[in-house]
Amino acid sequence: MIKLDNISFSYGKTRIFESFSFDINSGDRICLFGESGCGKTTLLRLILGLEKPQQGKIIKEENLKAAVVFQENLLLPFKTVLENITIMGASPENALYHLKALGVDEYANFLPSSLSGGMARRVAIARALSNEFDFIVLDEPFTGLDEENIKTAAEHILKTVKNKTIILVTHSLTEAEYLNTTIINM
Repeated sequence: MIKLDNISFSYGKTRIFESFSFDINSGDRICLFGESGCGKTTLLRLILGLEKPQQGKIIKEENLKAAVVFQENLLLPFKTVLENITIMGASPENALYHLKALGVDEYANFLPSSLSGGMARRVAIARALSNEFDFIVLDEPFTGLDEENIKTAAEHILKTVKNKTIILVTHSLTEAEYLNTTIINM
């Protein structure tokens, strides 16, 4: 599905990857795990095409669609919760289904400024799950959530994703276990 072939990447003189190769197959559930600054988010950005490797190449199956929960919620402040989710083409019914499953459906017509950090995080997760995708990228998806909401969100993600690929970045082995991922130490 996605092949990283001898990629190298640096920020200025700071080398992040050197001749790094890795294959992600359809249906894989992986967790990129390691110290802060080791390149986990950079690797996600490379996979998503938001950064380009300076050497090597990334080969993806044609027309792969990604769903993404970034480290930041990235909700548009001038759009309601529902509008934030449907702006990329998700149906209102599908958006409301995911909002309800994550316990924030009553805020569908509120602006993001009305939400707590944990509520905004669940909206960001609902947004990612509401559109069609082939694989999902989760960069610290449960930040700001209490244990009960982490479990609920993880269960809902697994129910929605089914056999699709999950690429997770987290500092929590428990969260990696909740999503049934294989740990890749970086």
